[in-house]
Amino acid sequence: MAGFYSNITLRTDAAEDVCAFLKDKAAIAYVSPAAKGAVVIFHEDLSNQEGLAADLSAHFSCPALLAMVYGESILLYHLYDGGRQADSYVSSPHGDLELDGPAPPGSASVLCMAFEAERFERRVESILRKEGKPDQPYAYGVNRHGELLRALGLPLFAAGASFQSIDLGEMPAGKDFDFRALVRIG
Repeated sequence: MAGFYSNITLRTDAAEDVCAFLKDKAAIAYVSPAAKGAVVIFHEDLSNQEGLAADLSAHFSCPALLAMVYGESILLYHLYDGGRQADSYVSSPHGDLELDGPAPPGSASVLCMAFEAERFERRVESILRKEGKPDQPYAYGVNRHGELLRALGLPLFAAGASFQSIDLGEMPAGKDFDFRALVRIG
């Protein structure tokens, strides 16, 4: 289980076009094959991940969910739609996180609308609000991320996977993931 990871789930099935876009940007990343109407980008440059997610969202005119797990227990996300940040979330504040004000609470409504999962809004709300107590599933950010992906109908293999882990040979897990179709850009 990763103590830190980051990736972007883009609501498009145009994996080849995503690869071409990333090549044009000179980005270094792994790109998943399309699964459940989405492509997952495992990017190397963590210092520009917000900008990359915004650019992908703008270029493909679709939502992009940038998810990060920090210190094993904290899930952070930024949702971009049409290139603009539409929502953000931090599961619990932490002294090492540089936040501009209080931890953003996230919006189940905005998130569900972006991924056309409005009927699961109550479930997403519960996932966002449930306290991460020790010895409970949500004590780990990867579990909260996985449940969020499940509720939104997105590929589960994004939970726990990063550029760094893939580069070390640790492939994402899940029935929708075909490691033979993973493309490395850069």
